[in-house]
Amino acid sequence: MEVLTSYDVSPHFYYGTSRNRSTEVLNSSNTNFHGVYTSIQTQVSGLPNEIVIDILSRVPAKALMQFKSVCKHWLFLIKQDPKLIDLHFIHSKSRPNFLYIDPAPEKGILHTSLIASFVESKTFQQSISCAEIVEASTGGEDEEVEAFVSKVRITEDKWFPYSEVLEPVNGLVCFVDQKTHAIRVYNASTREATPWVISTLLAEENHKLMADKSTMKIKSHSTPIYRFGFDPEKKEHKVFCFWRLLTRREQHCHHSLERSEYESWEALTVGSDTKWRRINAVPNENNQINIAEVLPPAYSNCRQVYVDGTIYWSNKEYYWDQWGTTNRDDPDVIVAFDVGTEKYRLIPIPSFILEEPRDEEYRLPIDILVLGGHVALLYRMEPYVVKLWMLDDGAGKKLENCRGNKSNWSTEIIELPFYCDNRVGGFGIAGSTDKIIFECRGCNNSVSFTCLYSYDRKKKTCKRIEMDGVSSFTRCSRRTLVTTFTESLFHV
Repeated sequence: MEVLTSYDVSPHFYYGTSRNRSTEVLNSSNTNFHGVYTSIQTQVSGLPNEIVIDILSRVPAKALMQFKSVCKHWLFLIKQDPKLIDLHFIHSKSRPNFLYIDPAPEKGILHTSLIASFVESKTFQQSISCAEIVEASTGGEDEEVEAFVSKVRITEDKWFPYSEVLEPVNGLVCFVDQKTHAIRVYNASTREATPWVISTLLAEENHKLMADKSTMKIKSHSTPIYRFGFDPEKKEHKVFCFWRLLTRREQHCHHSLERSEYESWEALTVGSDTKWRRINAVPNENNQINIAEVLPPAYSNCRQVYVDGTIYWSNKEYYWDQWGTTNRDDPDVIVAFDVGTEKYRLIPIPSFILEEPRDEEYRLPIDILVLGGHVALLYRMEPYVVKLWMLDDGAGKKLENCRGNKSNWSTEIIELPFYCDNRVGGFGIAGSTDKIIFECRGCNNSVSFTCLYSYDRKKKTCKRIEMDGVSSFTRCSRRTLVTTFTESLFHV
């Protein structure tokens, strides 16, 4: 573990509409911090340890990072006490924050929608924005907006380069460097990060061929697919890497539509594994069906989602399905990968969802998301209408879902104030069941951007989102992240 230093303009996390008085004092530029810490320690030193833990668990992570200097006991509690870490995370779930990570472009290079040109950029700096959500209005009802009040942190010039960033899990963000096949995990609240851990799978596979004096070489059919999740039983965060491989001569350049020959899967337990380990790509005991293509399309735009120890993804996506890069003979399913057992289940999507009357162009879901602990599929029905199908895959229902139980699905219709096509996506607000953030993606002068809308499921209202007066966000391929997260003290 290492701590990434940065300019001291990091996010201030305030809970609720009014700031805690002690936090205000701590963030005052005229405050003598040593005096404040001494005062705080004096006031709580006589309290039982359980009460101290309860108090600290309600304090924002930024303040806790400062409180580590109060005394050795508090340093131990904040960094190592499992009760405080777990309780702090429980309290944080009710106060989700917005997270926006955007690489600053190299001088003279414009952010474009072309993945290849952007990946080649030598950018090191990132803009990391964390924000709280507040209600705001600029006038009439039609002009209402939901605002994110943001505090932006710009990383140092030599932070680190990367080519992909995964959805956060428990406040942790996983960065991927596809050039070296390496990952590092970063806590957005505490700023701790792991070292880069590089996969040696390709080198090991090719070493075997060299030992047999073969003229062939193992190649990666496409960029590996990375997934990130958490095992709640063992309380371990894990990163998974799924490879599609083929054996060809050294000079052979395979076509993008050429199928891979075999797969190899790897896993890395954050904080304990120092190198990747191989795992078997096998279904668990609840699985009822088999398909040829378990992995999603190699360049799928659909996000991974994680909930309650399981990572979910769709085995098909419209754009790549049209090109024939998924197996058309396979049924449409949701792949449910259990982080603890490192095995998968296949959940068939019911026929009453697949056979709904809609344009053939939108036969497949345009996104997958999580709402209140339920995995959900988002389908485009009409130009301004989407349909949400939610699955209850909780304890006791996993076997039912693998068998195709239809009663665990529920649905609702959502009317949007903007035109919906394949560039529209959505994600749930961490810990919330009532609100969905919709992304409306576009391109202007070769620059990709995203406009955000907040949809209230109870009120059935949809508001534009602004962050400090900004109504759109740069969307630079897989290196940009726009989502919500729950702050935590989890170690990396």
